[in-house]
Amino acid sequence: MTIPYKQKYLKRDNIHTIAYREYGNPTGIPILMLHGGPGGEINYNNIELIDLNFFHLFTIDQRGCGESTPTGSLLANTTSLLIEDIEQIRKTENLNKCIIFGRSWGTTLGLLYALRYPKNCLYLVLRAIFLGRDCDEEWTFSGSKQNFSTQWSEFTQGLSPNIPLNQQFYNKILSQNKEDALRLSAQMTRYFNILATNNPIQPKQNETQKNLIANKIFLHYSINHYFFDDTLWEKELTKLDQNNIKGIILHGQKDNDCLVSQARYLHSKWKNSKLIIEPNASHCDNQPEIRKQIKNIFIALQKALS
Repeated sequence: MTIPYKQKYLKRDNIHTIAYREYGNPTGIPILMLHGGPGGEINYNNIELIDLNFFHLFTIDQRGCGESTPTGSLLANTTSLLIEDIEQIRKTENLNKCIIFGRSWGTTLGLLYALRYPKNCLYLVLRAIFLGRDCDEEWTFSGSKQNFSTQWSEFTQGLSPNIPLNQQFYNKILSQNKEDALRLSAQMTRYFNILATNNPIQPKQNETQKNLIANKIFLHYSINHYFFDDTLWEKELTKLDQNNIKGIILHGQKDNDCLVSQARYLHSKWKNSKLIIEPNASHCDNQPEIRKQIKNIFIALQKALS
């Protein structure tokens, strides 16, 4: 289904121009949609789940991603700057309070945006929580082998057990050796697809330039601990309730990319949240039960805000 939109660009500094798209009712309740990654892209299939006669939707390509330029740039690409990009788009579009709709890494950005700019947040819709803690990274790069041992061995082929895996992938994928970079990036892409889908049968394919760029951005954030430390959540999450910020957490019980424990932890710290656990869902949004939940969430919001 083709959905009309306006393509827009915002020059942020001497390096970055942020691309974003505008959909729906110009006088409607604004939604800012934040994609996963880091290094990911908008799932445009989710747009059709939102009533654009009522809502005013903006999708944002994060620095280095999608139509934002320069493609794949790691310079001046940090979590704090991504949050400021969101805020500058809100200001440029003269939006008041917004619904923040984030998935995976986008839930991290949504939470951090709400903590920095609570007065600009009408509601949070957070799908597939990712918090970027040490334990979450340990699961991705090591703990997940308990569920996919053969595939994990292929994922880590050629790497040392004595050096953090994310650092090794970073060194290889950002090296001048293009053959090594493509081979290791392909191993990452394949294994992360397995974690996201719970399907261990993923074909071995030549790596695309698009995936290589996405993996470079992801690793840039991973080795920098997403530019915050684990203490942030313990110190800051109580401010969501203090500022009366409400929201919904939607997570799959069988998510092997971002474990459901992350959603439960967030809910335990955020009393004004509603937690929905889909018992058979993985990390992907294209599952019928997840699509139904997303659609129902925005129908309920529409009724509440009408």
